[in-house]
Amino acid sequence: MKPEVGLTLFNLREHIKTPEGLDQSLGRVKGMGYNNVQVSGCPVEPTIVRELTDKHQLRIVASHEGAKQLREDFNSVVKKLKTFGCDFTALGSPGPIDWKNDDPKTLIDDLRLWGEKFKAEGIRFGFHNHDNELGKINGRTLLATIYEDIAPDIMYAELDLHWITRGGGSPVAWIKKVAGRMPVVHIKDFAMNPSERSPYFCEIGEGNLDWPAINEALEETGVNYMIVEQDREVPERDIFASMELSYKNLSAMGLK
Repeated sequence: MKPEVGLTLFNLREHIKTPEGLDQSLGRVKGMGYNNVQVSGCPVEPTIVRELTDKHQLRIVASHEGAKQLREDFNSVVKKLKTFGCDFTALGSPGPIDWKNDDPKTLIDDLRLWGEKFKAEGIRFGFHNHDNELGKINGRTLLATIYEDIAPDIMYAELDLHWITRGGGSPVAWIKKVAGRMPVVHIKDFAMNPSERSPYFCEIGEGNLDWPAINEALEETGVNYMIVEQDREVPERDIFASMELSYKNLSAMGLK
């Protein structure tokens, strides 16, 4: 089965600070063709989020949570996810890592504990990477340590393929490495600014990632949802235009 396409509301964070802004934004998202969303970067009260996603016939398939809230108010996260009708969430970032002095054991222990607690609630818990988790501690990348040291029914994956690429990894190889434990993947493209010799975020299909190979690997490994994320706008388009362009390009690849 091909994964379904969705969009993370983090892209629209400047537009969804109020119920009115969220309502308008969700209407535009649905009008582009999206049917699935991830809730991230949205301060609106969860019951209102659910009312508005239902209004626009959008399914909440994932969320992002922060380590602070997971440590201090875990039950409220569970309550929110059940309000959303969502059975998958991920840690958006582990926070700063002291590469010279940190042993990853503390992070691994935290992730394992949270994964076990979520499992007891019928919720799958994943990890969303950036490029720094491709750095090595004790001879292994931190990302490999997370998935090798925690059981797959406790720690799921939400790879971010742009950040895998920026960290020097192979998106296809990592998709295959976490096969069977990744219900949701973050997709965004990777382009280079030749004058500045620097990478930047762009719409799906407008950069350099090998989407035919990536899509084949996602289908082969049973990923359910591919979530479009673009951290920043490109200079020539606003974020809504970028989200629409990504959807059109994915549709041209046979994905919706």
